[in-house]
Amino acid sequence: MENKKQRILDTTLKLITERGFHDTPMSLVAKEAGVAAGTIYHYFDSKEELISELYSSLKAKMGEVLVEKESNSKSIKDRFFRFWENLYRFFLSHPQEFKFLEQYANSPLVDKGVREENKSHYQGILNFMEEGMQVGVLRPMPVLLMANLVYGHIVNTAKLQLNQEFDIQADLLQQVIQSSWDGVRIN
Repeated sequence: MENKKQRILDTTLKLITERGFHDTPMSLVAKEAGVAAGTIYHYFDSKEELISELYSSLKAKMGEVLVEKESNSKSIKDRFFRFWENLYRFFLSHPQEFKFLEQYANSPLVDKGVREENKSHYQGILNFMEEGMQVGVLRPMPVLLMANLVYGHIVNTAKLQLNQEFDIQADLLQQVIQSSWDGVRIN
């Protein structure tokens, strides 16, 4: 049964990134996933619930990737660089998931409740930023604002690379991360 549910989620991801939210009817998801339309409604009450669960599963995956190789023994700067690069590399290695997350974030379908529920997936990063402010390394500002500023840098850099507008090699990537760091650290 879980295999069918995952197939529905994977198919939805594929179709939405190719066709958009409105051009991805449940009937097409069922057909492409190789399941009966009723099977989808066994797992999800509506298209909105299906999309929200897909978003939640991707946010959970993103949260796990963010804290890979995390070490509290490293400096705030080293940890910042690690988090930044982890998320950037995740976006590059999962372009379909990245595209979906961007479509969802900029869509009228965004449910504020779903967005709030998913904060837990990246609470560790918010805590890290709070810690950086408390020890006087990061600028004092609303932590969600700082998180969004940094996230915007990562997203835009990933877009440039994925759209082949820049070939961002290791040395240039370090410059980009340094620029992001310079924007949030206390001089």
